[in-house]
Amino acid sequence: MTITDLEKRRATMERTIDGLATMLSEDGAALRVVAIDAGAPAVELTVELDDLDCVDCVLPPAQLRATIVAALERDTGEAVSLVLHDARDQAVAAPGSTAAGGSFVVLDPTGLAPDDGAIDTGPDAGPLVGKTVAIRHDVLWPAFDWTVEEWARSLEEAGATVLTWARAQGQKDDELRRADSEFEAMLARADPAISGLANCGSCTSWSVRDVLIAASKGLPTTVVATEYFEPLAHLLAADGGLPGLRVTVLPYPYSTLDEATVRQHARAAFPRLLGVLGARR
Repeated sequence: MTITDLEKRRATMERTIDGLATMLSEDGAALRVVAIDAGAPAVELTVELDDLDCVDCVLPPAQLRATIVAALERDTGEAVSLVLHDARDQAVAAPGSTAAGGSFVVLDPTGLAPDDGAIDTGPDAGPLVGKTVAIRHDVLWPAFDWTVEEWARSLEEAGATVLTWARAQGQKDDELRRADSEFEAMLARADPAISGLANCGSCTSWSVRDVLIAASKGLPTTVVATEYFEPLAHLLAADGGLPGLRVTVLPYPYSTLDEATVRQHARAAFPRLLGVLGARR
């Protein structure tokens, strides 16, 4: 590799990290570069969490590491190693690494998936009359609850039945298994499925997680994301095996808008929602 190629790769890596840092800054976290080796390629980064108002809003450590690696590999076209210093990690570094406790070395042994030009977006929802639409929301965003109310009304006017279910994020073990069982019971009755709101790092991760579950069952799906977190939703979906996941985009900021304005945005976005789902009245 020539010096020019190395310079281009480093510039690409720097741009990718800058984009990730901007995304994290919306949740109050900072991503700092310790070192970049364009030749390896490898990066060493630090996550700073001192100014957080919402610790749970930031992507969990394992998901954050996977997201950074996926973004770097997507943009460079190369397998990338990562050393990430994250104070939330309590385990010691990977065996054989030189990273201190609280850091991890992440290597992707699978490399990049081949690009065959085919992007699976899943099936279209088709006519709404007689369909059952499942809407997965969460306990974080009243603005999305208002949006769901507006969309449910419009869907029912179009002849559909609407089911809703709220996800509490951060669940584990038995609590998570019970919640997943409830979610899958709703999906078993559904035709298309909608998941949201991707409006912070962690809630984007959970929203995409759940819509991928729906997509794995062959349902027409879309995840709902605010503008700022749309790129993360695409990245997480691609990392989960569905790069063509359909994303319905709402304005950002959204959660800070008053109820009347949110409902107005929701009504205006409804035709776009149908278009993304491939649904028609």
